[in-house]
Amino acid sequence: MSEQEKTSPKPSAAPAPKLSKKQQRQRAQRKQLMTMGAIVALVVVVIGGVLLYNRWQDGKIETLPQDQRIIAVVDGEEHEIAPYSVCQLDDPDCKPSQPYKLHVGNAKKVTIKPPEDIYNHDWSLLQIFDEPGANQDNYYKAYEREEVTLDIESSMKADDGGTPKLKVLELHTMLVGLDDNEEQTPYATIWSIEIAQ
Repeated sequence: MSEQEKTSPKPSAAPAPKLSKKQQRQRAQRKQLMTMGAIVALVVVVIGGVLLYNRWQDGKIETLPQDQRIIAVVDGEEHEIAPYSVCQLDDPDCKPSQPYKLHVGNAKKVTIKPPEDIYNHDWSLLQIFDEPGANQDNYYKAYEREEVTLDIESSMKADDGGTPKLKVLELHTMLVGLDDNEEQTPYATIWSIEIAQ
């Protein structure tokens, strides 16, 4: 090998052709478009996921009728009350449980607080006194009342001159539950409270 061959630089790979300004600009624009496309795709996936989740949640029953509880408040003390009766509309064999016995002592009022699953649609509250003429059935529309405070003694007088006393409260509503096939179905749901002095 000659001296000249040893010292002469080896031929390198062909240099990359220089890009014109127009080509450089196009390459930069392509990169930007790819980045924007990736961002748009990510946003579409996130929005689609949120919409699917919301649709799934809308069809889901969070609390079944038999698990709903109302609150009765007497002299500041809260009592959580389970339903007395939860029946599908076409179930002739549905049997109620026992009314909840609420001891009121010398209290003058009782407050009933249903959960939002009840007061977000129509519901009613039946008051039964020891004098039938004092009985009342109050009907409430969606969001009309979130709680109701009732007198334990009626403002009217009985035929014998006495004051009628509240004996039973019943809250009635329709709730959506699941049947034996896990299909949504309406349930007539009742809470019954026996007022004990």
